[in-house]
Amino acid sequence: MAEANNQSFPSGEFTAFSTAKMTYFLLVRPDLTRADIEAFFGDADARYVALTQVPSVELHLPKTDAQVAVPGNLIAKFANGKYKVITQAYYHQNFNDPITNATGQGIH
Repeated sequence: MAEANNQSFPSGEFTAFSTAKMTYFLLVRPDLTRADIEAFFGDADARYVALTQVPSVELHLPKTDAQVAVPGNLIAKFANGKYKVITQAYYHQNFNDPITNATGQGIH
């Protein structure tokens, strides 16, 4: 596979994804530990994150809506310090599947 350079990648529909500047992802899995949570969220934010039964991860960060992640979800940590739980459906809709309009027609 050819190596991409800054002038040629990304372009088109994927430009928005690249400019989001996501820095870290945590895959929520059944064997997630408190140590994993603390390593990902860091000292400042880990105290607002609960590892609960199911297993699930509950984010209760100040000045944000609560979010719950279950196995198979990704937790994205953005460069601005914000977090978002990304479901498989959200990922496919926004980053993987072809971009379509409300009637399912491709957008060019």
